[in-house]
Amino acid sequence: GIADCMREKRSVELTIFSRRKKQELRHAIFPIRFYLSTQTGRQYVLGYHYRYNKLMFFRLDGIRRLKAMDVDSQPEKYEALWEEFDRHLWGISTGAQSLDHLEMLIHVEPDEYFIVERLQREKRHGTVEQMDDNTWKFTADIYDANEMMPWVRTFIGRIDHLECSNKLFLERFRDDLASMRRMYGGESHAV
Repeated sequence: GIADCMREKRSVELTIFSRRKKQELRHAIFPIRFYLSTQTGRQYVLGYHYRYNKLMFFRLDGIRRLKAMDVDSQPEKYEALWEEFDRHLWGISTGAQSLDHLEMLIHVEPDEYFIVERLQREKRHGTVEQMDDNTWKFTADIYDANEMMPWVRTFIGRIDHLECSNKLFLERFRDDLASMRRMYGGESHAV
């Protein structure tokens, strides 16, 4: 399978059924990594697409056939491209060409350092820094902030301030909070 080709540094030809074009399409790629969507749970393979000269994701459940090809002579080139690409990737969405900047201030009581450890452990990218005795700041620049939504939501109740250059992300987050307030009640001044 694809994992074997990755180990052997082989390129592969994927035959994928395109729902949009209603036909089978073939893609010759050098497979680099497997990914899991944080939004849908679907599995993808990221590969360097030879014809388009760029990294692309392919859903594993969309692959109809797989054909192992030759060993590629320059796997280091694709690894270097992946390393640069992965620096701003949270899930599998690459969003627009610009990066979304997100800043989140988290309230942490002195006896709750496990929250800080969780921030450090679970962040895929970005930085965590202490602002004062009870405030920690998480900052990240990523391709699509929407991929972070499930993770950011887990800090509801601790978020003192949330900023994001992606205004749709903020609207969606605030709409979710308003829905929760309507369903469960709560303080109207919370983030």
